Amino acid sequence: MAERFLTAEAARANPDRQHAVDRDARTREWYGDSAYGTGDLRDAIAKAGHTAVIKPKPLQAAVAGGFTVDDFTVDPQAGTVGCPGGHVRPISATGVATFGALCRACPLRGRCTTSKTGRKIVLGDHDALLRQARRDWAADPGLREAYRRHRPNVERVISQLASRGGRRLKLRYRGTATNNAWLKRRTAALNLRNLIGRGLTRQHGTWALATT
Repeated sequence: MAERFLTAEAARANPDRQHAVDRDARTREWYGDSAYGTGDLRDAIAKAGHTAVIKPKPLQAAVAGGFTVDDFTVDPQAGTVGCPGGHVRPISATGVATFGALCRACPLRGRCTTSKTGRKIVLGDHDALLRQARRDWAADPGLREAYRRHRPNVERVISQLASRGGRRLKLRYRGTATNNAWLKRRTAALNLRNLIGRGLTRQHGTWALATT
C-alpha cells in the first residue's frame, strides 16, 4: 500500500518526465516514529526519491546487554555473515546464516545466545537498508534534531487525520484512487482549519497569516 501510494504521488507530481523540475525541488521528507520504520516503507520512500526521517526500531539482543544483529558483519558480495567471535557462515537461499556448532566453544557465547543449537541470523529483504538507517541515525545529529523538531507536530496532524471525536476513522470507499481523493480532501480541510486557528485571514483579496 505504501509503495502504491508513493508511486502514484510521484506520477502526479511529475506527469511529464521531459519537463521534470529539479530533483531536489521534488524531494520530500517523511516523518514518523519507529512504528513506521519498516524496510518496506523505507524502500518505497527511497524509490519515490524522498527522504525518510524515521527513528529506527530498537534492536533486541538475544541476551540482555549482549550482541545485536548489528554486531554481525554482512558481506552481500560474498554471501556471508561474520559474528563477533570471528566465525563466518554462508547465507542460505532463504536469507539465514546459522552458526550452530561453532557457538559451543566460543568464549563470547554468553553474550550472544542462550540457544542450545547456537546463534542464527535471519536477514530480511531490506536488511541492508535497515542497517544503513540505524548507522545514519547514530552518526547524524542533524537527522535526530530534525526528527525531534518536527515529529511531534506530524504525529498530532496524523491523529487529527485518523480520528474524529476520539474515534478512529475507517475508509469510506472501495479502491485506492477513491480513498486517496477522500484523504486529500480531508487533509486539505484540516490544514485550512489549523491555519485559521493560527491566524490565517483574508485581507485585501489575499490570504495572510498573523505574524504575532
